[in-house]
Amino acid sequence: MSPAPNPPCEVGRRHPRDRHRMRPVEGQDQLWYCAKHGMYASLVDKAEADVVERGADQELPNGVTGTVVGKGDERQGGVLLYLREA
Repeated sequence: MSPAPNPPCEVGRRHPRDRHRMRPVEGQDQLWYCAKHGMYASLVDKAEADVVERGADQELPNGVTGTVVGKGDERQGGVLLYLREA
């Protein structure tokens, strides 16, 4: 199976004029970052995504704490979770 393309930035999903993709975080699997908006996208399993609420703090695999701002598309057996740097 080939890897899926980088996910779109959450801001770009809502504002078509600012549509762009996030970049992978070096050394981390299934974690992407948007330097323009200070946001991360992390691939989590569906069960975890179902219990996480918007506004909750969550630690990312790279040690950064972020605030959940939304959920994205399902991909590679999980769900994208969007977080803003806390």
